[in-house]
Amino acid sequence: MAAAVELPLALQSIAETLLIGLLVGIQREGIHSATVRHKAGVRDFVLIAVSGGICGLLQVSWLTVAALLAITILVAVFAFKESAPDAGVTTELATVTTFCLGFLTAYPGIPSGAVVAIGTTIVVVALLEAKKNLHKLIREGITEPEFNGTLRFLAVIFIIYPLLPAGKFGPYGFFEARRIWIFVILVSTISYAGYFLQKFLGEGKGLKLTGVLGGLASTTAATASFGKGVAEEPQQLGAYWQATVIANTVQFPRVLALLYVMNPQLAGRSVPALAAMTAAGLVFAWVLSRLPAEASPEHKVPVGNPFRLIPALKYGAVFAALLFLSKAAAARYGGQAVLATSALGGSVDVDSISVAVADLTGAGGLPLEQAVASVLIALLANAILKTVLAGVEGGRAFATRVAAGFAAMFAAGAAVYLLL
Repeated sequence: MAAAVELPLALQSIAETLLIGLLVGIQREGIHSATVRHKAGVRDFVLIAVSGGICGLLQVSWLTVAALLAITILVAVFAFKESAPDAGVTTELATVTTFCLGFLTAYPGIPSGAVVAIGTTIVVVALLEAKKNLHKLIREGITEPEFNGTLRFLAVIFIIYPLLPAGKFGPYGFFEARRIWIFVILVSTISYAGYFLQKFLGEGKGLKLTGVLGGLASTTAATASFGKGVAEEPQQLGAYWQATVIANTVQFPRVLALLYVMNPQLAGRSVPALAAMTAAGLVFAWVLSRLPAEASPEHKVPVGNPFRLIPALKYGAVFAALLFLSKAAAARYGGQAVLATSALGGSVDVDSISVAVADLTGAGGLPLEQAVASVLIALLANAILKTVLAGVEGGRAFATRVAAGFAAMFAAGAAVYLLL
């Protein structure tokens, strides 16, 4: 038996279905007003959405099936009578979608159904409105190798990751398949996003934005990805150098935000050093932007496969090895070697060390000044590892430049830390 729905909730559901019908109807009306006036418009879509909402409120299966079937038949017959040789079926499909969204909005058995339905409606309307841009992107912007690479990229995220076992395995519980695979995904994502940002925004803007995104996601993955880019495009060394500096500059405010959530007192004490390092990184990146470009102005991003799994797997293996070493050191020496374990663990994951140090400080197990030093050491160890990765992938020239950027940032941080 259907659950009873109170009047205020029923009225709210109907109002939400009206909103869905209006959103889709206005978009479709605007598309057809200048071309085909006999297509479904605002009133039609409002009625369709309300029909779905009523069926959702009544919760009568046969009525829902009959209503959807009737709408589908009416739309199909009308489309058959009025269709042009080159006409599509977007509007007809939109009518069925609108009915289903109206049903989802009003059906009380689905938690947050209205929120999901309205959010979906906004996305659907945005896709309908972006018809020309989408067609241009698909027909002219995406090549077959890029599409195949995209499929592999999505498989790494949505097929392989869910199949990996959860939990910790091996000595000291160092092997966490899902955590390691997340690092693989990060490396792949930065490389994938950077490819298309450079392709559509241009080399300079695309790399800078990729640097910001890489700094928010994983500076280690970003540095490794940029090193790979230098190996493939040595004439772009200067641009990749600037992107690497930007990515690693973003890391400092990111760590500060994490410390503030875990331990505001530790975050406050860390502000001067981290702020100085951020400022130094920004100035360094600005100076690089003023230098003459090393790349040829006629250089274009090569068209190919945006997804590279082998480098990501290689970094995942390194990540797993360093996890083992850091966990072994922490288990063997414990709190007596906080600075040493911060250096070892920070080379792999600064965020984890920052959280551990903040938690230990909050529990009174670590003096505040030593905690700040531990965070800075973790950052320094991470910078050393990234410099090594830069050299492995991008060569000595790239590693030297990355090291110079780190030297400027850490010199500023160390000076402020020692003075204060």
